[in-house]
Amino acid sequence: MIVLKPAEMRAVDKAAIEAGFPGVMLMEIAGRAVADKVVKFIEPGSKVLIFIGKGNNGGDGLVAARYLDTEGYNVQLILLAGEDSLSDSSLMNYRLCKLRSINTLKIDTIGTDYQEVKNLLAACDIVIDAILGTGISGSIRGRAADLIELINNVDKKVLAVDIPSGISGENGSVLGKAVKATWTLTMAYPKPGLLLYPGRKYCGQIGVVDLTVPEKFVLNEGCSHYTLTCSEALDWLPTREKTGHKGSFGKITVIGGSPGMDGAPVLTGLAALKTGAGLVRLAIPGDTLSISSAYSPELITTPLTKSDNNEPDWNIISKVMADSDMIVAGPGFGRSKTSSEVIKKLISTYHKPLLIDADGLNVIDDIKLLKQRKETLILTPHPGEMARLLDEEIKVIQQDRIKIARQFAVDKQLYLVLKGAATIIALPDGKIYINTTGNEGMATAGSGDTLAGIIAGLLSQGLAPEKAVVLGVYLHGLAGDLAVQDTTSYSLMAGDLIDYIPAAIKKLIAGSGGELK
Repeated sequence: MIVLKPAEMRAVDKAAIEAGFPGVMLMEIAGRAVADKVVKFIEPGSKVLIFIGKGNNGGDGLVAARYLDTEGYNVQLILLAGEDSLSDSSLMNYRLCKLRSINTLKIDTIGTDYQEVKNLLAACDIVIDAILGTGISGSIRGRAADLIELINNVDKKVLAVDIPSGISGENGSVLGKAVKATWTLTMAYPKPGLLLYPGRKYCGQIGVVDLTVPEKFVLNEGCSHYTLTCSEALDWLPTREKTGHKGSFGKITVIGGSPGMDGAPVLTGLAALKTGAGLVRLAIPGDTLSISSAYSPELITTPLTKSDNNEPDWNIISKVMADSDMIVAGPGFGRSKTSSEVIKKLISTYHKPLLIDADGLNVIDDIKLLKQRKETLILTPHPGEMARLLDEEIKVIQQDRIKIARQFAVDKQLYLVLKGAATIIALPDGKIYINTTGNEGMATAGSGDTLAGIIAGLLSQGLAPEKAVVLGVYLHGLAGDLAVQDTTSYSLMAGDLIDYIPAAIKKLIAGSGGELK
């Protein structure tokens, strides 16, 4: 699904209107969808309090007011702008509301103690937030800030129109104060601020309203942000031929492990198998071989180092490289001289897909090597690892995750999975995917190892790299969302994620996995 920045959405609206789609029609569709959402959750006769701003966001709220009034709801408007400041379409709808005698409280008649607003909030059954749209910037002040605080201070269901007022549609930042919504209905396409934190936690359940604007107007804008939906994820899921065998579903080697970290490559290997890989081999240091071998009979193990001095056995490594369809390097590998040498050799000489995770990232001391590689390269850093790669502070990475991920992926011509809430997937062509699945329970040791295995399992089955990384992150988060329902976010462990991969795949096939509705 396409994700549009606020400026891109405005350009699409402008192009559509100039091509013959009346702005008032777009407002009508949006407002009707808001009213329909209310009808789904509360009965006619209920009290609906709608806060109306001066922009088109407020106009959508006025259309909703008209429809709800005709459906028998007790509608009350609070108008934050004078009639002379309303757009033409909003003014027309405001006048239609007046013709229907819908109760309206104007902002210039509200006392400084806001007692009348407080009384209306206390008596209503649902609040509709149509104060501010996606085009705002700078800190919210004055009456708007006061009313946002009043809305948040009452225990009421809140439906936000397009975006919760006070959230930046550009990056999800809170512009001083923001409405905490139960539901958010965004128009035409999701905006980055709905999917990125902290904005995402203010949105509640997110729905997307189809304004019927042809997609050609969007494509003409050269959009570069996306999110994956359940239906798209199902379309990308690799097909399984009935005549297939373990070789046709891919042979993966996981290179990693070190004393005390022998479980990490096992998690990666098991996740790859659960995702559909045909065969997984662990190439691990000899001093951890027996421990890792004991974890699972389905995993093949190979000593990575010589038995007498624990130095890399380059003969074995060369054979592993020749016999693998792809390699995952780094889980639990440590930061030794051995791990550094092996990672450098893989980057320079392995000519099939390579995924580098965890300690594999931490031993890269010259990122110029990454740009020199011509074959598929996938990096899966968390913010700390990304900061080390760029020699930056973590807070710098977190301030603009999309920009940093895109610049790195394009410059180095690789696939970058910048983990976190929400995970950002950057492709070499500059496209960005914002993941919508996952939860706080997944912030646990080994979670990243399982993600690497899921991506590898998809890639080994022939899925294109861009689809494997995006779908892998989505499936990983979906498995976490299913697991947390049984384990709680306190008790979720990486092994649970592996156990719930089959359930996540089944949910995709059933058509109900993490969809924006």
